[in-house]
This record gives sequence, C-alpha cells and structure tokens, in this order.
Amino acid sequence: MSVLLARHGETDWNTAKRIQGTTDIPLNDNGLKQAQLLYQSLAGEKVNVSRIYCSRQKRALKTAETVSAYYKVPVQVIHGLEEMNFGIFEGHTWEEIAALYPDELDQWQSDKRYHRVPDGESCQDLLERLFLAFEQIAGETEAATSAGDDILIITHGMVILSLLTLQDDLDFGISYKMINIENARAIKFEWNKIWEIRQKLQA
Repeated sequence: MSVLLARHGETDWNTAKRIQGTTDIPLNDNGLKQAQLLYQSLAGEKVNVSRIYCSRQKRALKTAETVSAYYKVPVQVIHGLEEMNFGIFEGHTWEEIAALYPDELDQWQSDKRYHRVPDGESCQDLLERLFLAFEQIAGETEAATSAGDDILIITHGMVILSLLTLQDDLDFGISYKMINIENARAIKFEWNKIWEIRQKLQA
C-alpha cells in the first residue's frame, strides 16, 4: 500500500504567481483538466485508490472530487492538510511582498522553518498539524491499507515542499530552488517512510 500526495490543480492565482495560503481560490479551467489528468495518470499506473482525503480549501476539494468521480470512492475533508497560512503575504506576488514588507520577508526567509509570517504560520507549525492529520488518516485506513489499497491525499504546494524538505534534510530557506511541486502530480510515500520523516520533526 502507498500513500500518494498530490497538489491541487491550477488556479488563476497560481498563474499570476500570487500567494494563496488560506485564501480560498477555485480551480481554473486548466486546473480542472489537470485534475482529470491526475486520475488518468494514476489509472495508467494501476494505482488502486480506495480512499481520498483533502483539505477544506475549494481548490483541493474540487481536485479530489474530480478524481473521486472516476474512482467512485469517497472524499473526506480533514483538518491539517490546508495550505500554509502566509498571513500578511497572502494575495500578493513575491515582488509586491518585497516592496511592501521587506523586513518581514527578510526575517521569514532567514528561518522559514521556525519563523512565522506575521499573522501566519511557520513551516514547523505546518508540519506539526500535517503529521496529526497523517495519524488520523492512518488510523482510519488501517483495514484498507492492510488489504493493499492506496490512499490519495490532495493538499498544497507548501505542504508537500515542507515534507520533502524535512525528508531530505534540506535548508528550508532554499529548498524551493531544488524541489518543484507541480500541480496535480502525485508523489508516492509509504507509511513507514512518513513515520521516519516525523522523527526528524523535533530534531
């Protein structure tokens, strides 16, 4: 059994390079197509999805529902899978943030793992809630996973980036330059690997 994490499909704010965070932006037409292609990719790899989980944000929920319509399995919204809360940065491009909030941006970039954006979260905050969500999902899907079924989790770019950064022992300040989280592209994990990554959380 595998746990597959995928970022939601594209939104207009993605194309405009605006920070979404908690702001609830819907999929655009291309994002809907990407969600359909996600199913086709999983089906082509003969991935046997028995449960789909997603964040409450509409871009993730619509992606999950699109895949669910093909697999005919339920979608469950679960707390902890939401995109990072970017606080005062939300709604702006990085260029606008640099002009409007230069000091706050410098402070955050100096220690993304532990420093919170004003009115927002740190990567550590995000990861702690993410692993709580993983614990809930693992408990609910124990029977399905024992039978060899796969679990699909639709979440967000910074969520997956933070998880991979922790997994690979990368610098949170520059890992975005090394890891590209594409829209609607699944990344495979095993539960034992996820729990190994969790051990690094308090390191």
